[in-house]
Amino acid sequence: MDNEPVTRTFRIEYTYDEALREEAEKKGTSVNGLANQIFKKFTESERYFGRGQSITLSPRILESLILHISEEGIIEAGKNAGTFVPKDRLLMRGKAIDRASVIWFMTDILGGYNDWFTCDIHERKTHTLIHLRHFYDRKWSLFCKHYLAAMFEELLHIENTQFELTSTTLTFRLPKK
Repeated sequence: MDNEPVTRTFRIEYTYDEALREEAEKKGTSVNGLANQIFKKFTESERYFGRGQSITLSPRILESLILHISEEGIIEAGKNAGTFVPKDRLLMRGKAIDRASVIWFMTDILGGYNDWFTCDIHERKTHTLIHLRHFYDRKWSLFCKHYLAAMFEELLHIENTQFELTSTTLTFRLPKK
């Protein structure tokens, strides 16, 4: 019943309709499909943030900030944020603290809505192979590594996740328990 479509009728301003039509055409989808993507993003992410709970930075500003923080500072920031933030973000959305929710948070929230990285997932018999790609530099890879390692340790009790790291990628295996 959760996935059954619901019919709604509402009016929008002409300029919004025009923008939706143009964007839907660019993406090769219908206005209805695009509207559903917008509603999904709002219901899964944006409605939880307001009044200083989240900020948007352009990639250039983020990169500038990262470049001026020491590697030790980046690592510590990743560990601290990864220990506390993911649990809060999952619980405020009513999600369970389990492997499926953590992977969803990483792929859909961090990778999808927050644009931290692009996430490729490959299921194997004993583990999930995860490959993350981003446009920033090595320090962003370091931040993400320590954020995710702290998240896995805090929420899934998986210690010592082994990461392969480059300036624009992270690859690791998340064991299936």
